[in-house]
Amino acid sequence: MSYFMKNQKGFIQIPLLIAIIAGVLLLGGVGYLGVRWYQNYQTEKVEKEKQARGQVEAQQKALELAQTEIEKLKQESETTKQKQDTLEGTIKSGAQKPHDISISAAELDLYLSGVVRISCSGGAGSGSLWSISGQGYRVLTNQHVIEDENGTCRLDVTRTNNNSYGSYDVALYQKYSWNNSTDATLLDIQINNQLNDAIVSMTSSANESTPVNGLNYKISDLRKCPSTMPLGSPVAIIGYPAFAQRIDYYEGKRVASYFRTVTNGIISAHDRSLGILQAGLPAPNYLVSNKIDSGNSGGMALSKERGGLCVLGIPTWLTIGNYETQGLIQNIHNIMYEN
Repeated sequence: MSYFMKNQKGFIQIPLLIAIIAGVLLLGGVGYLGVRWYQNYQTEKVEKEKQARGQVEAQQKALELAQTEIEKLKQESETTKQKQDTLEGTIKSGAQKPHDISISAAELDLYLSGVVRISCSGGAGSGSLWSISGQGYRVLTNQHVIEDENGTCRLDVTRTNNNSYGSYDVALYQKYSWNNSTDATLLDIQINNQLNDAIVSMTSSANESTPVNGLNYKISDLRKCPSTMPLGSPVAIIGYPAFAQRIDYYEGKRVASYFRTVTNGIISAHDRSLGILQAGLPAPNYLVSNKIDSGNSGGMALSKERGGLCVLGIPTWLTIGNYETQGLIQNIHNIMYEN
């Protein structure tokens, strides 16, 4: 008994040792688990922060994309508004077009005295004065106005704003035309100082005629209208129609007075009849609503577009309907077409 107790005093008791070892192991395990937990915690924290940064960046990109789309939509809206404003302006200007392109008296005044009366033994008509480079001073008229004459016809210019007036001969043996498919001819002008009664009655002094080069040739400076003018375009016809002449008697003498006349209308239709196609002419002729009569043949028809006044062509004949008539204008592009 005493020996056993002695041995107990020299060594640590086994249960206590086991308890100590178990405690050490427990503490070690807890420490290891704590370290692992902390490491996992830190990893998860970093991952969450990374995810949070990713979400922030994604939101920022989405915001920037949305802002870009908003700016794009604003620009498209502004462009659409500009197009709408342009369209509205075009519609408004189109609605005002008939007023914008009407022919004024002031515009016509420059060219009125360039239209003259041509009288022949077989009848009378009108003509327009042209100064063509290399061809001198000429009058343009319809061939049918002078076709029955063998000698000369007379060209009468009544008093004008520039005080030019007189009587002139047109030499029928000196005539020119651009083609044989249109009713048009150019004639040389020769002065004739024997003023007729109509000229005398319209001048303050019956002296000699104005020199040929002093007449009004401004029509030849006008540009030609486009080859096909739109329907509804304005038309002014200048000439000496039969309805604008007057017969008087003075001191037992018969005096005939002829008045240069302007009638207004529009282009009613394009004439693309078989005759034009067979002749190979490049443009349609025009039917117009203007008041027109015999005597207008060979005169001048002017029109107007946004570029200003232009030469439309020559009044040539009438088409007779059941209740209405329409004047026919030979297109200047057909008249001057060289084939």
